[in-house]
Amino acid sequence: MITVTQLSDTHFSTPGNRSHGGFGYDTNQAFEAVLDHAFGSRSGTDLAVVTGDVADNGRSDEYAVAVEALSRIPVPTNMVPGNHDFDVPLRAAVPRPGLGMDRTQRVGPWLFVYADSNHLGRELDGAGRLVDRNDRIGAEAALGSHESSWIEDMIEASDAEHTFVWMHHPPGMPGSYGSATLDREVSALVERHRSIRGVAAGHIHSDSVLEIADRPVYVCPALTISFDFEAWTTLPPGYRTYRFGDDGSIDSTCHLLDDDRWPRYDLPPAVVRHFKGELAWDDLMTELTGGRG
Repeated sequence: MITVTQLSDTHFSTPGNRSHGGFGYDTNQAFEAVLDHAFGSRSGTDLAVVTGDVADNGRSDEYAVAVEALSRIPVPTNMVPGNHDFDVPLRAAVPRPGLGMDRTQRVGPWLFVYADSNHLGRELDGAGRLVDRNDRIGAEAALGSHESSWIEDMIEASDAEHTFVWMHHPPGMPGSYGSATLDREVSALVERHRSIRGVAAGHIHSDSVLEIADRPVYVCPALTISFDFEAWTTLPPGYRTYRFGDDGSIDSTCHLLDDDRWPRYDLPPAVVRHFKGELAWDDLMTELTGGRG
């Protein structure tokens, strides 16, 4: 049995700032609470995984705050970038003992694959280097042919019995935050490689279990503001735990820090409109901040 704790969408900001134009929670406070709840009195966790949006705006000063916090997790911790993350400053900040960005890991009979679901947020520059686009944050979720082929190569080259894929964007998500492109790509991978037992993701700041090609997609809540898409209220910060069985079974539980520090309240109409696909991200930020950026 392999035990993993997943964090996602930490959106670390610099001191005195909150994520999402001030709409989000104080992620430093939330991290302290999650660190204590997930690791303080528990033992047996083999690995922690952070599935993207490590920093709120992808800046070096935000990553300095993020890695200072995440390096305190008392088990090896691996990260995959999200659409709020920029590759160079993130990779420059991360390398330190116990904290990394491995692309694959072999854990017992399992192959963990860490996929980049933000292919359309990157492009080749004049020198042929793959670089982040300035509008990376708004790019549709996609693996792209190169990433899809790489995942297949890793699975085919491994003698692991089971595969689990970690990424930022969740396939199988309906509505405005879903991606038909990502759904097709992941479905094709599962059909060709039945050893894929499931997918873990974040991005939508919610506690959800979706499905793609008859495989579960586990979605982790954020450390900043999270959402209940049925009641249209906020949710408290949280995380997920997993138990991976040698037989290929997966048992996952979502943990929400449901206390007075993070009350549940009705979402502003602009946020509801955004999630329903009626208001673009930039327009949402303008409404929430009064045009202050």
